[in-house]
Amino acid sequence: MAEVKEFHGTGDSAVRPDKPMTDRKVVVVVMKHPTEDKYLCADKKKFGWIDFVMGGIEGEETPFEAATRELEEETGYTDYKFVGELPEVYYDNFYAAHKDVNRHIEVHTVYGKLKSLTQAERSQEEADIADVVWIDVAELSEKLHTDAHRWDLERVLAV
Repeated sequence: MAEVKEFHGTGDSAVRPDKPMTDRKVVVVVMKHPTEDKYLCADKKKFGWIDFVMGGIEGEETPFEAATRELEEETGYTDYKFVGELPEVYYDNFYAAHKDVNRHIEVHTVYGKLKSLTQAERSQEEADIADVVWIDVAELSEKLHTDAHRWDLERVLAV
């Protein structure tokens, strides 16, 4: 049986003993540009973090259903194709400053490619949280905020 990958936040993201630990299933969405060697990211304004689009898997949603909802809510992109889901699920443990709680998350990674840059307007709430940015694959690993998202990138590029 393969070893399960587990990440632990460091620095400001290290688990804080004075905060509760919450469990959550999430999806990370690794989406390629339709014509360039770039990937879609969210540049979180409050913290200056650059990460892939991600969000909670709600209720009985599949990772693809959650990825669809999160991608469209956070970025406004509507013309895309999911290529697959990575077979490995991994875990991450960190302090989630935006929620003021510790998180233990089970991460599912979905990947795909935009078919066009057709984009609906995002809500003001989403626009206030993050800018939508495209980052060249050659620079992406050094710009991503977490080791977990760098691992997602490595695995998607290897597919």
